[in-house]
Amino acid sequence: MQHNSIKILPIEKIISILSYLTMGIIGLVWILIAHFSKKKLRYFLMYNIVQSMLISIFLAIFKLILNILFSILSLIPFINIITAKLNYIMSVRILIFPIFNLSFNIIEIIIHLILIYIIIGTLMGKIFFIPYLTNMLRKLLKSYN
Repeated sequence: MQHNSIKILPIEKIISILSYLTMGIIGLVWILIAHFSKKKLRYFLMYNIVQSMLISIFLAIFKLILNILFSILSLIPFINIITAKLNYIMSVRILIFPIFNLSFNIIEIIIHLILIYIIIGTLMGKIFFIPYLTNMLRKLLKSYN
């Protein structure tokens, strides 16, 4: 529980978690619903919704840059061998739950672990510090509160 703050409603926690799990889509829908019903979202919910959207944008940009970088490096002799091995290591699927045939690659596992960490913090009603992102969000939402 947070000290020196307002009690966070269960619906805020649920919407925040759903926003992280859907990479911001549920949060965007919730913002639109709040806008059309003329209601203001509380800081905790707005912070988590915007953070989930920014994380999604950063992940998309990261994947795009990584794909471009691997494409360029694969054209360079001798480096293309290292690039191919690195690309293979990063794309190897690890079978997590054999019954459901659920598998992830290394990057997906890291992303899911970070999301689980953030979701657990959200369930506890806390806002976690993510370098650069948290500072940017505080500046963005400064006038919101």
